[in-house]
Amino acid sequence: MAMFRRKKNVDQLSKKIMRHCSNGLTHIIILWIISKEKIHGYGIMKKLDEFFSSCNPTEYNKTNSSKIYPILRKLEKTGIIKGEWGVSNNKSVKYYSLTEEGEILLKSFKSEFAHLINSPLWLSFIEDMSDNEMHKVENDEKCN
Repeated sequence: MAMFRRKKNVDQLSKKIMRHCSNGLTHIIILWIISKEKIHGYGIMKKLDEFFSSCNPTEYNKTNSSKIYPILRKLEKTGIIKGEWGVSNNKSVKYYSLTEEGEILLKSFKSEFAHLINSPLWLSFIEDMSDNEMHKVENDEKCN
């Protein structure tokens, strides 16, 4: 019985940590999605669903408007994105695009990610955490 409780606690903690990680990445992913095309909030939610469900479909909870629209309002208020009203399927919708500041911010994130993925320590961490043998084999082949 104690083993079951311990496993349940570990599972709950794991879910909480992964949810925290995905919440932290959501802002960056939203900026990335918007950088690809002018898109409305519902379209952003669908792309986020696609993005996160591919990571772990059994654990993923669908994105909802109560999470996304406050983020979009905050990004718009701070001048990172701008919204313009348009029509889609005979409905008024707000299409979002990056501002110049948003483009600069996204470039900064890209630069940070580039440093991360080129760091041997981060690569080792990612490989270990994902059990990704493919990169290990490629790295071994480069060394030989």
